[in-house]
Amino acid sequence: MNRYIKAMEIGLANEENGISYFDLVYELHGSKEKCFSEGAEITFYSWFKNNFELGTVDHELFSGTSKGQFQDFLRKNDNDGKYHIDGYYPEFYRILNDKWFLNGTAAKQYLDYLELKESRIAASEAQKSSLKANEKANISIKVAIVTIVISVLLGLIPLFKKSKTPKPPFEVKIIEDKTRNDELKKEVQDLKEKLYKAEIMISSFEANN
Repeated sequence: MNRYIKAMEIGLANEENGISYFDLVYELHGSKEKCFSEGAEITFYSWFKNNFELGTVDHELFSGTSKGQFQDFLRKNDNDGKYHIDGYYPEFYRILNDKWFLNGTAAKQYLDYLELKESRIAASEAQKSSLKANEKANISIKVAIVTIVISVLLGLIPLFKKSKTPKPPFEVKIIEDKTRNDELKKEVQDLKEKLYKAEIMISSFEANN
């Protein structure tokens, strides 16, 4: 988390009793050892003065202190291998070690940040829900398409079967040749007549003998 956001969170959590500059920095560090570089701490100190306040007249006196004075305080401590001791500028140290309170402007900025963060989380969750809904809709559409395709294929199966079923033999129509029939009838009639004549001849021959 950004150190300034974290500092506002800590300040808001200590809005009733306040917190000293040093305790705030140590909580940010997670240690009482030096973690900020000189430039980083001077920058943070300037931000701290604009966003935290003392509830006493000391604040008005302290607000006139410059970054140069704070830098000198840090360097003299650092030269002795120390960090935040009251050996140099004891009055300066006393005021920084007093209880400070997050001011209204900074508190509002932090609350706006939380609201924005929650909005982003809500938007992200809504986006995830939307993506899941789209995925489910896509799956439903795919299932519907597959169902339609299967239904169409099942409907075509009887047609395929019908096309593969052997067709019955074509109807055989016997076309009679009438001319040939007439000839045969005539031949038969001729044979009958010849047989009849032959029978008469035989009968006559038998009668004469």
